[in-house]
Amino acid sequence: MKKVFIYSACVFLLLGCGSMDPFTKSIFATHTGAAIGNVAGSIIGENIGGYKGSFVGSMLGTAAGAMIGASVVARDQQQTERSREIITSPSPNLSIRDIRLQDENWNRIVDADENCVLIFEIYNDGERTASDVRPVLKGLKGTQKLNYSRPLVIDQIKPGEGVLYKVNISASSNVKSGEAVFEIHLEERNGFGTPREEFTIRTQEK
Repeated sequence: MKKVFIYSACVFLLLGCGSMDPFTKSIFATHTGAAIGNVAGSIIGENIGGYKGSFVGSMLGTAAGAMIGASVVARDQQQTERSREIITSPSPNLSIRDIRLQDENWNRIVDADENCVLIFEIYNDGERTASDVRPVLKGLKGTQKLNYSRPLVIDQIKPGEGVLYKVNISASSNVKSGEAVFEIHLEERNGFGTPREEFTIRTQEK
Protein backbone atom coordinates (compact mmCIF):
# COMPACT_ATOMS: atom_id res chain seq x y z
CA MET A 1 0.00 0.00 0.00
CA LYS A 2 2.88 2.35 0.85
CA LYS A 3 4.50 1.63 -2.50
CA VAL A 4 1.28 2.65 -4.26
CA PHE A 5 1.22 5.87 -2.24
CA ILE A 6 4.79 6.72 -3.23
CA TYR A 7 4.07 6.27 -6.92
CA SER A 8 0.86 8.33 -6.73
CA ALA A 9 2.56 11.10 -4.79
CA CYS A 10 5.39 11.33 -7.32
CA VAL A 11 2.89 11.74 -10.15
CA PHE A 12 0.94 14.28 -8.10
CA LEU A 13 4.13 16.25 -7.43
CA LEU A 14 4.96 16.50 -11.14
CA LEU A 15 1.45 17.40 -12.25
CA GLY A 16 0.47 19.62 -9.36
CA CYS A 17 3.30 22.13 -9.64
CA GLY A 18 2.51 23.21 -13.17
CA SER A 19 -0.12 25.91 -12.53
CA MET A 20 1.16 27.29 -9.19
CA ASP A 21 3.01 30.52 -8.52
CA PRO A 22 6.69 30.12 -7.46
CA PHE A 23 6.06 30.60 -3.70
CA THR A 24 3.15 28.14 -3.52
CA LYS A 25 5.01 25.73 -5.78
CA SER A 26 8.04 25.78 -3.45
CA ILE A 27 5.94 24.98 -0.36
CA PHE A 28 3.94 22.31 -2.19
CA ALA A 29 6.99 20.56 -3.63
CA THR A 30 8.91 20.65 -0.34
CA HIS A 31 6.01 19.24 1.71
CA THR A 32 5.14 16.64 -0.90
CA GLY A 33 8.77 15.60 -1.21
CA ALA A 34 9.02 15.31 2.56
CA ALA A 35 5.92 13.11 2.68
CA ILE A 36 7.24 10.85 -0.06
CA GLY A 37 10.61 10.61 1.66
CA ASN A 38 8.96 9.82 4.99
CA VAL A 39 7.06 6.84 3.59
CA ALA A 40 9.98 5.61 1.48
CA GLY A 41 12.41 5.90 4.40
CA SER A 42 9.99 4.12 6.69
CA ILE A 43 9.64 1.17 4.29
CA ILE A 44 13.39 0.84 3.78
CA GLY A 45 14.14 1.24 7.49
CA GLU A 46 11.49 -1.29 8.49
CA ASN A 47 12.90 -3.87 6.09
CA ILE A 48 16.37 -3.36 7.51
CA GLY A 49 15.84 -2.82 11.22
CA GLY A 50 12.24 -3.34 12.27
CA TYR A 51 10.37 -0.62 14.18
CA LYS A 52 13.47 1.36 15.18
CA GLY A 53 14.79 1.20 11.67
CA SER A 54 11.42 2.33 10.39
CA PHE A 55 11.48 5.39 12.69
CA VAL A 56 15.03 6.38 11.76
CA GLY A 57 14.39 5.74 8.08
CA SER A 58 11.27 7.88 8.08
CA MET A 59 13.15 10.81 9.69
CA LEU A 60 16.01 10.60 7.20
CA GLY A 61 13.62 10.07 4.31
CA THR A 62 11.59 13.14 5.28
CA ALA A 63 14.68 15.37 5.18
CA ALA A 64 15.92 13.90 1.91
CA GLY A 65 12.48 14.10 0.33
CA ALA A 66 12.12 17.75 1.29
CA MET A 67 15.46 18.51 -0.34
CA ILE A 68 14.40 16.66 -3.51
CA GLY A 69 11.09 18.53 -3.62
CA ALA A 70 12.84 21.87 -3.24
CA SER A 71 15.36 20.98 -5.94
CA VAL A 72 12.51 20.27 -8.39
CA VAL A 73 11.25 23.82 -7.89
CA ALA A 74 14.77 25.27 -8.09
CA ARG A 75 15.41 23.60 -11.46
CA ASP A 76 12.04 24.81 -12.75
CA GLN A 77 12.76 28.39 -11.66
CA GLN A 78 16.21 28.29 -13.30
CA GLN A 79 14.70 27.11 -16.59
CA THR A 80 12.08 29.89 -16.41
CA GLU A 81 14.75 32.52 -15.76
CA ARG A 82 16.84 31.25 -18.70
CA SER A 83 13.76 31.40 -20.96
CA ARG A 84 13.10 34.99 -19.87
CA GLU A 85 16.70 35.93 -20.63
CA ILE A 86 16.38 34.52 -24.16
CA ILE A 87 13.09 36.34 -24.78
CA THR A 88 14.28 39.71 -23.43
CA SER A 89 17.78 39.66 -24.92
CA PRO A 90 18.49 42.30 -27.61
CA SER A 91 17.89 41.13 -31.18
CA PRO A 92 17.86 42.50 -34.74
CA ASN A 93 14.58 43.73 -36.18
CA LEU A 94 14.81 43.58 -39.96
CA SER A 95 12.35 44.99 -42.46
CA ILE A 96 12.08 45.53 -46.23
CA ARG A 97 10.90 48.95 -47.41
CA ASP A 98 10.18 50.90 -50.58
CA ILE A 99 10.36 48.21 -53.25
CA ARG A 100 10.58 49.96 -56.63
CA LEU A 101 11.57 49.38 -60.25
CA GLN A 102 14.17 51.41 -62.11
CA ASP A 103 13.96 50.86 -65.87
CA GLU A 104 15.65 52.27 -68.98
CA ASN A 105 12.75 54.32 -70.39
CA TRP A 106 11.40 55.36 -66.96
CA ASN A 107 7.87 54.07 -67.52
CA ARG A 108 8.16 51.76 -64.47
CA ILE A 109 7.33 48.73 -66.60
CA VAL A 110 9.58 45.85 -67.62
CA ASP A 111 9.35 46.02 -71.41
CA ALA A 112 10.43 43.23 -73.75
CA ASP A 113 14.23 43.13 -74.12
CA GLU A 114 14.62 45.80 -71.45
CA ASN A 115 17.16 45.69 -68.63
CA CYS A 116 15.85 46.94 -65.29
CA VAL A 117 16.88 47.11 -61.65
CA LEU A 118 14.67 46.15 -58.73
CA ILE A 119 15.58 48.31 -55.74
CA PHE A 120 14.55 47.94 -52.12
CA GLU A 121 15.83 49.04 -48.73
CA ILE A 122 16.68 46.74 -45.83
CA TYR A 123 16.66 48.26 -42.35
CA ASN A 124 17.62 46.99 -38.91
CA ASP A 125 15.55 48.75 -36.23
CA GLY A 126 16.65 46.32 -33.51
CA GLU A 127 19.30 46.56 -30.81
CA ARG A 128 21.69 43.95 -32.19
CA THR A 129 23.69 43.60 -35.40
CA ALA A 130 22.09 41.35 -38.04
CA SER A 131 24.57 38.91 -39.58
CA ASP A 132 24.61 37.17 -42.96
CA VAL A 133 21.35 38.69 -44.19
CA ARG A 134 20.14 37.02 -47.39
CA PRO A 135 17.21 38.34 -49.45
CA VAL A 136 15.19 35.48 -50.93
CA LEU A 137 13.30 36.43 -54.10
CA LYS A 138 10.83 34.00 -55.70
CA GLY A 139 8.62 34.40 -58.74
CA LEU A 140 5.02 33.32 -58.12
CA LYS A 141 3.04 34.30 -61.21
CA GLY A 142 3.81 35.78 -64.63
CA THR A 143 7.58 35.64 -64.10
CA GLN A 144 8.46 32.86 -66.56
CA LYS A 145 9.83 35.31 -69.17
CA LEU A 146 11.78 37.36 -66.65
CA ASN A 147 15.39 36.82 -65.65
CA TYR A 148 16.72 38.20 -62.39
CA SER A 149 20.10 38.02 -60.71
CA ARG A 150 20.65 35.88 -57.66
CA PRO A 151 20.64 38.00 -54.47
CA LEU A 152 23.90 38.27 -52.55
CA VAL A 153 24.44 37.90 -48.80
CA ILE A 154 24.93 41.04 -46.71
CA ASP A 155 27.62 40.46 -44.08
CA GLN A 156 26.25 42.79 -41.41
CA ILE A 157 23.57 45.40 -40.80
CA LYS A 158 24.17 47.31 -37.58
CA PRO A 159 21.37 48.58 -35.31
CA GLY A 160 19.72 51.71 -36.68
CA GLU A 161 21.29 51.28 -40.11
CA GLY A 162 20.06 50.18 -43.53
CA VAL A 163 21.32 49.19 -46.95
CA LEU A 164 20.12 49.90 -50.47
CA TYR A 165 19.79 46.58 -52.29
CA LYS A 166 19.57 46.02 -56.05
CA VAL A 167 18.56 43.04 -58.18
CA ASN A 168 18.99 43.08 -61.96
CA ILE A 169 15.84 42.13 -63.91
CA SER A 170 15.41 41.70 -67.66
CA ALA A 171 12.56 40.52 -69.86
CA SER A 172 12.82 38.25 -72.88
CA SER A 173 11.58 39.38 -76.30
CA ASN A 174 8.39 37.30 -76.05
CA VAL A 175 7.25 38.52 -72.64
CA LYS A 176 3.49 39.16 -72.39
CA SER A 177 1.78 42.25 -71.08
CA GLY A 178 0.49 41.80 -67.56
CA GLU A 179 1.69 41.63 -63.98
CA ALA A 180 4.52 39.61 -62.49
CA VAL A 181 3.99 38.58 -58.87
CA PHE A 182 7.01 38.08 -56.62
CA GLU A 183 7.51 36.91 -53.08
CA ILE A 184 10.37 38.20 -50.95
CA HIS A 185 11.69 37.70 -47.42
CA LEU A 186 14.94 37.95 -45.50
CA GLU A 187 16.91 35.19 -43.85
CA GLU A 188 19.42 35.92 -41.07
CA ARG A 189 22.13 33.68 -39.63
CA ASN A 190 20.63 33.60 -36.14
CA GLY A 191 17.03 33.17 -37.27
CA PHE A 192 15.93 36.84 -37.13
CA GLY A 193 14.50 36.98 -40.63
CA THR A 194 11.28 38.51 -41.95
CA PRO A 195 7.90 37.08 -42.97
CA ARG A 196 7.17 36.50 -46.66
CA GLU A 197 5.52 39.38 -48.50
CA GLU A 198 4.32 39.79 -52.08
CA PHE A 199 4.72 42.60 -54.58
CA THR A 200 3.97 43.04 -58.28
CA ILE A 201 5.64 44.71 -61.27
CA ARG A 202 4.11 45.31 -64.71
CA THR A 203 5.42 43.74 -67.89
CA GLN A 204 4.91 44.96 -71.47
CA GLU A 205 5.16 43.00 -74.71
CA LYS A 206 6.43 44.51 -77.98
